[in-house]
Amino acid sequence: MTKNDKYDLLNEFICSMPKIELHLHLEGAFTMETLYRLIHKYGGDPTIRSLEDIKQKFNYDKFEDFIRTWYWKNNFFRTGDDFELSTYETLVNLKQQNIVYIEAFFSPWDFEKNGIPMDEITESVIRGCEHAEQDTGIQWKLIADLNRDHGPEAALKHIEKIAAYKEQGVIGIGLGGNESLHPAAQYMDVFREAKALGLRRVAHAGEAAGAESVSSAIIDLNAERIGHGVRAIDNPDLMNLLKRSQIPIEVCITSNVMTGAVTSVNEHPVKQFLQQGLKVTINTDDPTMFNCTLNDEYSLLLGVFRCSFQDIKKVCYNALESSFLDHVERIQFEKIFNEAWDQVPEDLIS
Repeated sequence: MTKNDKYDLLNEFICSMPKIELHLHLEGAFTMETLYRLIHKYGGDPTIRSLEDIKQKFNYDKFEDFIRTWYWKNNFFRTGDDFELSTYETLVNLKQQNIVYIEAFFSPWDFEKNGIPMDEITESVIRGCEHAEQDTGIQWKLIADLNRDHGPEAALKHIEKIAAYKEQGVIGIGLGGNESLHPAAQYMDVFREAKALGLRRVAHAGEAAGAESVSSAIIDLNAERIGHGVRAIDNPDLMNLLKRSQIPIEVCITSNVMTGAVTSVNEHPVKQFLQQGLKVTINTDDPTMFNCTLNDEYSLLLGVFRCSFQDIKKVCYNALESSFLDHVERIQFEKIFNEAWDQVPEDLIS
């Protein structure tokens, strides 16, 4: 078997292997077809005459272009039905990559200015997830993402409301928004209250701010997972803490390049994270907005970072171990993973 043959076969397996995604924002994972229909539902946009026009819209020269495009597409989500449709079609699309389980962020408060109450969006998203699970078998849980820019008082009110949906699949909270202007320590009471309410807790950190942002998310918030965590590489003590504690890092390679968190794919520290024993998971963040898939992100490990097949297997199982699945659920998925990996020929792995 030649090197090229082996590489092609490994890529084929990456596409077919069961996968778990832990860092995906539903608002950035819609399908192009869904958005196209919503645009025309609300009277169209003269700049959008085809799906190709939408794809061109999602090419950015700078981060400000991404932000403008983000708010532009938000204008076409105006009813609960829009969120239910988009959620359903997003999960169906993810299942086509053999993603068997997701823990997806959603931000219901970001659309209240469109006149849609938080509870209507939340219930619509849940219905979309349930429908997709019925039709495809994909399993899911939801994490309500709080925006630092709205302040801790608003966040406390939000988590009281979102806790009412714990038994319907909304299992936790995330913390996004501007890390530099709103440090994690401001949200200590929020995360403490979320824990008291039985909600799981994750935080974006070290994406748009330095290593100290990651440290604060761990020490001040007691976050159970870290979203992105790129800048942890700048602090050896923090790297040692992440290795010892095995707090999972939700790595999003393409996203980090697109947002400028790293200057290029080759500069991403994911390989160093793996070599130094951190608990790395691989994710897409906003796959439609950044024109990537989870298959693409795993392929980067193989092609760009020259990770071994054992590295890829480790990352795959890390996602399972880092999930908020209960013990029984985790065993069920472990069986699915084991069955797939046991079928890989030995000469392909070595």
